[in-house]
Amino acid sequence: MLVVGPEFNSQFITFYTVFMTQLQQVVPPNTNIPEAYERGADEQQKFVQNLALFFTGFFKAHISLLESTPETHAMLIVGLDYLVSISYVENTEVFKTCLDYWNSFLPDIYASACAMTDTTSVFSFSPVPQQPLRRKVLFAGILSKLRQLMISRMAKPEEASSRAYVIVVEDENGNIVRETMKDNDVLAQYKTMRETLVYLCHLDVDDTEAQMLDKLRTQSGNAKWTWQGLNTLCWAIGSISGSMQDEQENRFLVTVIRDLLNLCEVTRGKDNKAVIASNIMYVVGQYPKFLRAHWKFLKTVVNKLFEFMHETHPGVQDMACDTFLKICNRCRRKFVVQQVRARA
Repeated sequence: MLVVGPEFNSQFITFYTVFMTQLQQVVPPNTNIPEAYERGADEQQKFVQNLALFFTGFFKAHISLLESTPETHAMLIVGLDYLVSISYVENTEVFKTCLDYWNSFLPDIYASACAMTDTTSVFSFSPVPQQPLRRKVLFAGILSKLRQLMISRMAKPEEASSRAYVIVVEDENGNIVRETMKDNDVLAQYKTMRETLVYLCHLDVDDTEAQMLDKLRTQSGNAKWTWQGLNTLCWAIGSISGSMQDEQENRFLVTVIRDLLNLCEVTRGKDNKAVIASNIMYVVGQYPKFLRAHWKFLKTVVNKLFEFMHETHPGVQDMACDTFLKICNRCRRKFVVQQVRARA
């Protein structure tokens, strides 16, 4: 990366301001960029790809400069909004470019928030917000939109065990099939997205919980819920295991499992039930700490897994066995110690 001295700061600010002014005339801020990309010609798609490269490159080098100048805050947020919209484009390379930037952007914001927590005195009566707090407030809207992005586009998950892991997914023909997950580009992308979403959760755990539960309620209350929508949501829910305080995580997980079980009860069709069952099994398998602390719930989960083991749908039996094995490994003591009193 070319490094230039601070004497050029004013030129970079002017350049960015002029660029954003012109961009908003060519691509109005309310443009549905993913839809425009899908319908666009090669030249228009190339423009969006180059726009992603420009924003990620410029922000990596100069976002601190734009942050330090109050006059450019509005234009900075507009630019980040464009990048969030571009992140929804259905193109692997475009999404990787955007994801790489978000993954480098969030640790810095999180570090600032932690620094504020560590250094702020309870006896500080300064009316001027500290810089880390100003950053968190400045980017609050963008961070909320990023949570929505990560939840809706979460990649297929990895499995901690060394052997391949079976999940139930939708193939290119719209059929529900079993798929064996292996270490590949999709899993690498999942790791990056999981790390990104964990940072987002730490920055505002309440917003993360609210968005996930709202989306789950939307899926549960909609007769036209989608396999892909439920899959990505549950993969996202599994990815933030351990990111909440115990009490909040317990409440959150109970709500999620209850809603998924209710959805499974009212849903018709073996394919639909197989998708819901696979998501229930995946989510419970990601929260062993909760299961160890709640024997009654663990017993209910295991009984449900035994039910799933009798399913004849391809993949459901395999995933039930895999999940049961994982729970046995992570909660082994609970199965060999007599439970005098079940804990709620």
